[in-house]
Amino acid sequence: MDISQFWGKAQPRDETGPSWHPLICHCLDVAAVGEALLLQHSGLAARLSRWFDWPQEEVIRVVSFLICLHDIGKFAKKFQAKAAPERFPSCFPDNPHKLASTYDHGAGGLRLFDADADVYGMSSAPEAWRPLVSAVVGHHGAPSKPELDVGLSSLRPDFGKAGIEAACTFAKQVRELMEVPAELSPPNDQEVRPASFAVAGLAVLSDWIGSNQDWFPYRDQTENMEAYWEEVRPTAAEAVAQAGVLPAAAGTCLDYSRLVGPDATPTPMQSLVSEVEVPAGPCLFLIEDETGSGKTEAALMLAHRLMAAGKADGLYVALPTMATANAMFDRLADAHRQLFAQDAEPSIALAHGARDMHKGFQAARLRGGRPETPYPDSDQGTATASAACAEWVADDRRRTFLADIGAGTLDQALLSVLPSKHQSLRLLGLMQRALILDEVHAYDAYMQREIERLLEFQAGLGGSAILLSATLPNSLRESLTAAFARGLQAQPSQETTSGEYPLLTVCASGGQFSTAPTGQPKRGRSLPIRWLRSVEDALAEVHRAAQAEKAVLYIRNSVDDALDAYEELSNRNLDVDLFHARFALGDRLAIEKRVVETFGKKSRAEVRQGKVLIATQVVEQSLDLDFDVLITDLAPMDLVIQRAGRLWRHQRKERKGQLELLVVGPEPTNDADENWFADFFPRGAYVYRDHARLWLTARTLKEIGKIESPAGLRRLMEAVYGEDAETGLPSALQGIYWEAEGRAGAERGIAGTNLLDLSKGYVRDGGAWDKDTRTPTRLNDDPQVTLRLGLFKDGRIQPYAQIAAPDELWRAWRLSEVNITQRRIGGEAVPQSLTQAVHLARADWGSFEEDRILVVLNESTCGEGALFGAAMSSNATPKVVQLRYDPFRGLKVI
Repeated sequence: MDISQFWGKAQPRDETGPSWHPLICHCLDVAAVGEALLLQHSGLAARLSRWFDWPQEEVIRVVSFLICLHDIGKFAKKFQAKAAPERFPSCFPDNPHKLASTYDHGAGGLRLFDADADVYGMSSAPEAWRPLVSAVVGHHGAPSKPELDVGLSSLRPDFGKAGIEAACTFAKQVRELMEVPAELSPPNDQEVRPASFAVAGLAVLSDWIGSNQDWFPYRDQTENMEAYWEEVRPTAAEAVAQAGVLPAAAGTCLDYSRLVGPDATPTPMQSLVSEVEVPAGPCLFLIEDETGSGKTEAALMLAHRLMAAGKADGLYVALPTMATANAMFDRLADAHRQLFAQDAEPSIALAHGARDMHKGFQAARLRGGRPETPYPDSDQGTATASAACAEWVADDRRRTFLADIGAGTLDQALLSVLPSKHQSLRLLGLMQRALILDEVHAYDAYMQREIERLLEFQAGLGGSAILLSATLPNSLRESLTAAFARGLQAQPSQETTSGEYPLLTVCASGGQFSTAPTGQPKRGRSLPIRWLRSVEDALAEVHRAAQAEKAVLYIRNSVDDALDAYEELSNRNLDVDLFHARFALGDRLAIEKRVVETFGKKSRAEVRQGKVLIATQVVEQSLDLDFDVLITDLAPMDLVIQRAGRLWRHQRKERKGQLELLVVGPEPTNDADENWFADFFPRGAYVYRDHARLWLTARTLKEIGKIESPAGLRRLMEAVYGEDAETGLPSALQGIYWEAEGRAGAERGIAGTNLLDLSKGYVRDGGAWDKDTRTPTRLNDDPQVTLRLGLFKDGRIQPYAQIAAPDELWRAWRLSEVNITQRRIGGEAVPQSLTQAVHLARADWGSFEEDRILVVLNESTCGEGALFGAAMSSNATPKVVQLRYDPFRGLKVI
């Protein structure tokens, strides 16, 4: 059997060169990459060695052999018929034009194993090997679906007799070439199933690099396998190095002066994490400390210690929103080199849907890992401008988890434990990183269940995690540590929950312990609360504070409420800015930058004084903002505490006046009815639906009268979220309380059915992969639609956002997007006269952008600078609704 006649790739980039690449060459290309990755990344090879309980050299040979068989299903005649007829191997008697083209070569490779595991040399205990075979043949992003009818005879309609013979011949020759024993001893079944997820990610990475024609150009001549294998191995080693996927060397010594500046004094928590014992094996650190206490720096210190101990190759910080991820990327870009050896060139990446709009990440990817090359027109500082990411890694969001340091949304990390395409590649990156989850309290029940599964996978795959929170209920701490313990296959801790705060909890295979830092926190304070009983009172307070040249923040719970407050205060001739989520992306990024410059840590007194910011929840987490006066609508207790962290956040010599938090909301009377909150905040009632928790928050704040931090934060949280928190609720709110509890339980149940199961391994019959719809990372009761704002000019529809580069129209359309709730907008209402223009505009949109709703804006005839457009409502009987947009107010449904 001449197996060199079978083709593996037939899409040449260079039309002047060979038109195809032999299957045996492509398989050896990919196997050589897999071998190079394991040889050059000793930590990954060592982790696989522990799972398999084999010597590291044998693991490398066996895994490289398995990866070499990733495309063994391509020996089938139905696959070979997909190329030009002249490429159809002569060993098949069939007419290639009459063979069906729907054949899945990944599924074919798994069927070959299920029919006769001896082809792979795995006839002993094939069930133990099956997850690994499923992992390598499922390298196109998902495990293949198994067939009920197995046996060599069932393969012949797809493979043909010659195809089966060729596959067997190839497997045998590769086994001999790589010096793999003819009959492999089976791995431990309980260990190999979790390991199969890592092998799947390794197979994907190897295939992506091994398919890159820059490194592995096509060959069309007959090859001697042994000679080609020796030739391609050094090529693969160079390709792996150029791809930027090998970890940078960690630094051996780090102190806080290098992280936060030479004059900074570490907080008690920061001192504790620099000294606490790092347990053996994977470990979880949970840091509870007040807002603004330097938890991020503490987490970076822990990540550095994990990296120095060989427990992590880098870190990934997961945050609630794109805005907070952008801010974290900028912080890491300034400090990331401190974590690595002096001569290392660590890469840094940003992972979320709008990352290509962020100038810092654009600079990092264009520098392509060459820190000595200046980036023209960069408005970043010197340290930030030195951040770099290899272009091959930066080119795809799924690959950004392979960068040494990553910042992004939690959603991007959660995709690794959902049945999403190529989730195994994300897992491969995360398991090698110190996974830092910021604001871990800030999610609903559905996402909390996902976080628990993410921690379970992280522990089970040998990774470590660091969780940060200022307002973590005891019950949530227990569920998070229990999830990590499950991943370690250890018993959850029976430790009595500590009432101390701040608190560091450490969980590892040897057990769990909590310890409180010693020493007085420099930010300890008692923050009085003053209640305002109407929005009018709040607006009057804003006016007085601005007239007194103070920097003021007023947080509203809904966008429309924020718009109303902005209009009212603008009419009073105050210097007001507005920040919410209903701006076009380009305007939102500009506002975010302006807000940080005006109210951030480095803002100057003359810039801040008398400035007012009206904002929604976009400012309450991870943005380092500081105000002299802060007014907030009543919100759940944890969010009130988060918001209070933006008040007198930094020391300012010029600051004068009384420290107090102003809360706007209804009186928490004992006879409150079920409309207690909705009557006061009709719009905000849709944002926070658990009005019983809001009543508990109001009652607690009213009774205690202050936020004492850090000592009193635990008491405030447990009064609202503790086991007996519902005691004393008005009878009219009891039903709302239990309805919310039931909804949370249902959300956890839905998440449980969607998530992957570590113990089942990377197999299709794991259950979750069988859904036809894409599994969401968030369960949204109020789903959003994306509008694309356009302007009709010069006979065509152009993006609202104007950019200088004419070849980046896609970027302009992306910057022109704005989200709004689906219950407000349901479809397009473009005039019929613009039908052809709409068709031409949409012609440049990608397949993933087809669901965007185009809104054509026109300039106002009344000279007020706003733009007006229309869309269809989402009612049962849709009607045209009018929209108004301007860069200072955002989008409003008129």
